[in-house]
Amino acid sequence: MKGAKLINILKTFSTDEMKMLEKFVASPFHSKGLNCTAYFKQLQKLYPDFNKDKLTDEILYKKLFPRRKFNKQVMWNLTSAMGKMINEFLEQAALRKHEFIKKGLILSEFENRKLLINYSQTLAETEKLLETRGIDYEYFDAKGHLENYKQIYYHSIDKIQPMGSSKLKASEYQILLFLRMTVGGLNDMKVLSENHNYRFDVNIPLEFAKNLDLEKIVDYAKSKNFEYAFLIEIYYHSIMMLLKPEQTRHLDKVRELYALHYNKFTMSEKRSMMHWIVNYCTSYSDYDEIKYQRIIFELNEFRLKEGFAFYPENQLPKAIYIQILNSALAVNETEWTENFIKNYTSKLQHDIQDSIGCLAYAFLYFHKKEFRKVLKYVNKVEFIDIQDKFFVRTLTARSYYELNEMESLMHYIDASRHFLVSNPSVSEMNRIYIQNFFNYLKKIIYIKENKSPDAIFKLKKEIEKNNDVWYKSWLIKKLTELESK
Repeated sequence: MKGAKLINILKTFSTDEMKMLEKFVASPFHSKGLNCTAYFKQLQKLYPDFNKDKLTDEILYKKLFPRRKFNKQVMWNLTSAMGKMINEFLEQAALRKHEFIKKGLILSEFENRKLLINYSQTLAETEKLLETRGIDYEYFDAKGHLENYKQIYYHSIDKIQPMGSSKLKASEYQILLFLRMTVGGLNDMKVLSENHNYRFDVNIPLEFAKNLDLEKIVDYAKSKNFEYAFLIEIYYHSIMMLLKPEQTRHLDKVRELYALHYNKFTMSEKRSMMHWIVNYCTSYSDYDEIKYQRIIFELNEFRLKEGFAFYPENQLPKAIYIQILNSALAVNETEWTENFIKNYTSKLQHDIQDSIGCLAYAFLYFHKKEFRKVLKYVNKVEFIDIQDKFFVRTLTARSYYELNEMESLMHYIDASRHFLVSNPSVSEMNRIYIQNFFNYLKKIIYIKENKSPDAIFKLKKEIEKNNDVWYKSWLIKKLTELESK
């Protein structure tokens, strides 16, 4: 059938949406050219399964035109027209969710028709609408548009005096929008470069941030009691968390300001700002693992409780699931972790629940020192992405070591090092971190066999100085165990 894409869209429709679409298709206002009502009714009979055997163009044509000879072009035209109507319906459905955009479209029509009274009333309604919504990355874009609508009105009624205040506000909102997009963009680029091997050969936002004296702007905004001074301060410290991560006061300030102004933000913005904090703590945990992992654990408890760990609605992203799991184990919250796996694995995307659930149990059993169970569960993991391969390889290697299966471990290390060198999808940062892990593990095996206290001391010092290594604390722990033997 030519309308396979059309059917894929209709499969996502709820029963209520199908009823609304029926009215939409039947309306002469929306029908342009071909009348698709009869065609839609035939499709509606097949909802929600849309049996492929009953969806051929020939079968549908015969039901629509029982006395006519099959005409392929007619079916193509009907399918095309129906597809356009469905797209228009979805546009209208989307528009219903965006009151501000609707107001803007109405204002544009009133302006074109010179209906100033209507324009003024709608402008007041639009401003009131924005007062009820929280702050997020779209907020200042909308506020800027509102000021532009005001300026159009002031110009229409020849009131120049209010224009100055409106122009200033519009510019302020553009700066706030820019700062928000810069912070969000830099955080996203950091994740992409570190975890997904993406290179930014030219990075204007980063260079701009490096050369922006935002601290002076924060001081100025606070001295003038600017309404959004707190937000500029959050953006400043969030940028500095990326540029100067060793200056931990920036993290403390973001957490303090976030807690103070939490209720001013939308759910999506609360989620985004939480990501900035968690990403920082994850990247910086090598410097004080217990402190930062405890912060991460507490933040994760909070975002699970508040519900903004989930997106799309009621779905837990895989990366966040793994991060929550490991942060809990890092602070020895074993029982909490077991409950988390039982209660939240079903919140993952349906087709990855079994595989990632097995990976979760592998992490849990490693923490509980049940290493045979670790090997059992890692063998059940189906790789969703390259990160899963890293997890499985390091879990397997550490389990072989704990089980004292050194021959198997040596073969596994060699295979893993070859994988890291030959796989182009491994980012340079991950390659360095994991290669260092396997290199150090191989040296520990050699030391374990040769019982050299001097070699233990030297390697331990070397690992302590190297922050570019996975499972650094575990490697040091294994050397400490050898020291005591």
